[in-house]
Amino acid sequence: MLWNDIIYVLLLIVSIAIGPLYRKLEGPRAKQWTATLLGFALVVCVSGSSVIHPIITVLVNAVIITNLSWRKCHLVSLYFSFFYLLVIFRLGDYFGLPSPPTHTNLVVMILTLKLPGLAFEINSAATASPDDAQGVNSEALKKIDFMDVIHYSFSYMGVLTGPYYRYRTYWDSLHRPFSDYVDPWPLTYYKLKQITVFVVLFLVINRLFPSEYTQTVGFGEHCFLYRFFYMYPTFAGFRLRMFIGMALAECACQMSGLGAYPISCQPVPGLGPRDYKTIEKLSVECERIKKEEQNFETVHNMNVWEVEMSPFVRHTMKVWNTCIQYWMAVCIYKRFPYKGLRTVATLTLSALWHGYAAGYYFCICQVPLYLPFEDICIKFYNQCEEKGLGRKAWGFFLWWAKLTCMAYLGVPFQLQHFQEIIYFYKSLYFSGHILGLVAYLLLRVLKPYFLKRQKKDHKEE
Repeated sequence: MLWNDIIYVLLLIVSIAIGPLYRKLEGPRAKQWTATLLGFALVVCVSGSSVIHPIITVLVNAVIITNLSWRKCHLVSLYFSFFYLLVIFRLGDYFGLPSPPTHTNLVVMILTLKLPGLAFEINSAATASPDDAQGVNSEALKKIDFMDVIHYSFSYMGVLTGPYYRYRTYWDSLHRPFSDYVDPWPLTYYKLKQITVFVVLFLVINRLFPSEYTQTVGFGEHCFLYRFFYMYPTFAGFRLRMFIGMALAECACQMSGLGAYPISCQPVPGLGPRDYKTIEKLSVECERIKKEEQNFETVHNMNVWEVEMSPFVRHTMKVWNTCIQYWMAVCIYKRFPYKGLRTVATLTLSALWHGYAAGYYFCICQVPLYLPFEDICIKFYNQCEEKGLGRKAWGFFLWWAKLTCMAYLGVPFQLQHFQEIIYFYKSLYFSGHILGLVAYLLLRVLKPYFLKRQKKDHKEE
């Protein structure tokens, strides 16, 4: 695993180093072909003969997107992409196909989102009103041909693991002038310094608190408190690993100029500018662009500070792998026909997207079990005085509860196998489940008395 991580990091560093040279290229055509050839070379480098899987995924989707009506291309693309990922690619060894390398899995995973995402953009553009502020029916989507799909799919920015970005964002990076008036190095340098610290911490924590140790006899011989608190540093190591990969991927996009937009247009992760009409106006006013402050929030995939400091699981999930969360929200959650099942359907698809390992389902699909407890806690938190001691106490309690919940569910994500997960939970006497249930029932009992008393007090005042 560590050797795979080293290769992955080195390839991302190469992608970052290419950025300044790429930005010097003149003309969208030259940039487009250069990015595609570089991206395809990276895919071949990590995949070898298994490069056939990304090629098939892209070619079939290109046929679907450019030949089917906007009314059904998004659904056909979605069903095909996930069928190929979940059946042909992941179960290929049952059909006598060789097992693909780990990094090919990451490539196919991001393609499984990007290509249906493009089809969903086409579908949305066809039904959007002309005066839509977000520019859903922008010029980027007026005419998309077969090669446009190929270029978007294999562009080296994010080809290995993301972040997910819309086709319009990719098109803007080629045809809009914003990247010519922004210097991505200061932000990239800041992130590279962060990454250096993360790497050192990861190596130390991974050495001292490996998740595999939870499966040993020695782990079981420690006292319960040691076993319980062991999950905190183990999960910290997992988070650091994710921070490193995602921050490097963001840097690769930034250095290429992809995702650069004026702050005044309110860019957000995944979507891009909320005010796209202003983007269209600014594109022809180069002198005005020079005065505009820009950022790369569109490809900002992981807000480390908010992930670590937010006391709420719901908010933490939104700022964790943010661009992927955007795709899940727009393409699955908001379009799922049964409102009551939207959360379950979205989380189940997210787990399937990650793979078949039991750990993904133990981690992702158990999150809704925690949310009712958090919802009650938030009511207690909100009724406290804004800067009072009560709200601070509830905030700290919610932060600890969130961290405990995510660590308790995060270790299975690392262990992956069902028997290992059950062994780990048995060693903790399923204390996370029990603690969560007891705390929820206790708050349910206290809620009507405490909240009613507060309402009465307000009326008396």
